[in-house]
Amino acid sequence: MSGGRKRSLRLSGLIFLAGALFAAPVSAAPKRVMSLNLCTDQLAMSLAQPEQLVSVSFLAREPTLSTLHEKAQAYPVNRGLAEEVFLEKPDLVVTGTYSLHNTTALLKRLGFRVEEFSFVQTLDTIPDEIRRMGALLGQEEKAEKLADDFSQELDQIASRQCGIRPTIIAYDQNGIASGNGTLADSVMQAAGFDNLAADLGVNGMAPFPLEQVVAARPDVIVTSASEGAPTLGEYVPRHPAIAALPDTHIGPFVPAGAWSCGSPAVIDAVRALASLRAEIAPCPQDATQ
Repeated sequence: MSGGRKRSLRLSGLIFLAGALFAAPVSAAPKRVMSLNLCTDQLAMSLAQPEQLVSVSFLAREPTLSTLHEKAQAYPVNRGLAEEVFLEKPDLVVTGTYSLHNTTALLKRLGFRVEEFSFVQTLDTIPDEIRRMGALLGQEEKAEKLADDFSQELDQIASRQCGIRPTIIAYDQNGIASGNGTLADSVMQAAGFDNLAADLGVNGMAPFPLEQVVAARPDVIVTSASEGAPTLGEYVPRHPAIAALPDTHIGPFVPAGAWSCGSPAVIDAVRALASLRAEIAPCPQDATQ
């Protein structure tokens, strides 16, 4: 056998060995899990057993994005780099489809088990995302209860809806509004509101003219909570023309980070807006409670 042939076989053997070392059996509950994405952070932290989750993304500690930012303080953080995963040697990596694609592809080539989650945009897909993460972590029973509680509370909120649907717009930095196909739109609809941006044809997250907001006079304008000194972009939803709207409720009515991701915490956003709807435009059953 030639020297080149021997070297090739040795290299193939090393690659196979690396795959065997890093790839955990799909049926086994992983003992060391890394999350590289804010949204998988939320799901994993909600379901993982103590010491099962060895790292979360650095965004998990950001109060404006993560409802579990305090819990995230207990975990080492990563920036989604393949080098970090290689050194940690987890037997499962969970991440998002919109995370660093080069990292995901490289980790798969190295034999790591990588599971990708899509960017969830609607409330009705969240229970299955919870169940999927539970199955990956070997926490099916816990996930099933969490998913069922989520669905049941949504049904309870829906049962209190009526034909009175105030108008609302989620108006963020630089005048960006959440329209059709966004998680925010799904939340607003479930809470009993009509989303002004969606009704006017906005798809996804897109710029929405300040003049249209003022002309439409929505019942509610949801702004983001300001942390520290505001940026120039944050002045757009706080423009004096908006502040002068006489009958519009303006403020960060949704808990910080509650609708950043399709996680169990989204129910906090639905709950908060449903309570606001009942306050400003009560249905008959609300008035008797």
